[in-house]
Amino acid sequence: MAKDSRRSTHVVSRAVAKSHTRLDRAHESHLWSMSNDDVAATLIEAARLRARVEALELRLAAEADRRHAGERVGATDTASWWAVETRQTRPAAKHRMRLAESLDRHDLTAAVLAEGDVSVEHARVITECLDRLPADLDDPTIPLRAEQHLLAEAQHRDPKSLRVLAKHVLTVVAPEIGEARDARALEAEERLARETAWLTMSPDGRGSVVGKFKIPELYGAMLKKTLLAFAAPKHQTAENGAETYERRPASERMGDAFCELLERLPTASVPKLGGLNATVVVTMDIASLMGGLAPGVLGDGSTISAATARRLACEAGLVPAVLGTRSELLDLGRTTRLFTGAQRRALNLTQPTCTAEGCDWPAHLCHAHHDQPWSAGGATDLTNARNLCPRHHARIHDPAYETTHLPGGKVAFHRRT
Repeated sequence: MAKDSRRSTHVVSRAVAKSHTRLDRAHESHLWSMSNDDVAATLIEAARLRARVEALELRLAAEADRRHAGERVGATDTASWWAVETRQTRPAAKHRMRLAESLDRHDLTAAVLAEGDVSVEHARVITECLDRLPADLDDPTIPLRAEQHLLAEAQHRDPKSLRVLAKHVLTVVAPEIGEARDARALEAEERLARETAWLTMSPDGRGSVVGKFKIPELYGAMLKKTLLAFAAPKHQTAENGAETYERRPASERMGDAFCELLERLPTASVPKLGGLNATVVVTMDIASLMGGLAPGVLGDGSTISAATARRLACEAGLVPAVLGTRSELLDLGRTTRLFTGAQRRALNLTQPTCTAEGCDWPAHLCHAHHDQPWSAGGATDLTNARNLCPRHHARIHDPAYETTHLPGGKVAFHRRT
């Protein structure tokens, strides 16, 4: 393609050919000889140059489409031919072709892009906004005013923040009609987002469940804010201990946070399913609940470790169905195993912090634990209750640790050897 452009006499073709020659020399040059100021300034100018080159490429794409370049060689359309010739994906080429067609209709944005004063991403946001403007506007100057306003804002905004502004551009440039139209458009967008929300989940066969979802922005923001609170280093250090907390990729920390959120959901406020609160039932024998290793079985046949079952059996959301030595049902967990709000308040007065030795985690953030397990006949009363922070609550159910009751009501943990 470069050779063809060198043979052409058209000014555009010659400009592209000369650019190749000059860039060849630039790529062969050593950057170490540039000053710090030159490197910084040239980097910024290279970004402007990229925008200008892309503007020219999009102009050529629109012209090639007008001339049916793809059809002349048997391609489905020009975008498909362009994708093959330049090794783009077809979706990417079609996406860029739509932008090229839109820029063809919006001369001002095309001109500013050609000067390198905005990026292709800025131009895409602006043209998509202009293409969405209502066709029945009484004032024919509104689209131009909207374009001018967005181009001005693009000088000091990134494309993401410009997109947020573009959604309400009518309110800015034509407040007499824009506020009502934007309100209706926002209501329709929210309604559609709620109606089209979806979620899928499927087991991967290796102990995990893989899922995807699409939810309205409001609920996405709520979920993200909640998960960030659980994933925060301060919270993770308090939960797991400073000696075990380590920084991990954000996606993994958010995954852990999602699991913790689900563990803490108050089942009493969840809608009933089949007449019962939406709780998960785990079936296990009495020996495992008392400290054995045999796993618990969930209602769908999947299994969880005995240690995890023992820990969750102290909290809402999971009910232990305990089987005796002959697999007869000994007890089915009831919500009465949980301490009441009044009991928790009384317990917090007598145990203002976690009762693990050396831990000062405040009582209002602790879990109420049965010293004698409720499943083994332990009563849900204050004489059988102790406050444990989430970290030590997990540890008291961990078979790797032995629990020692100390004088004064504290407990200590020692790793089993």
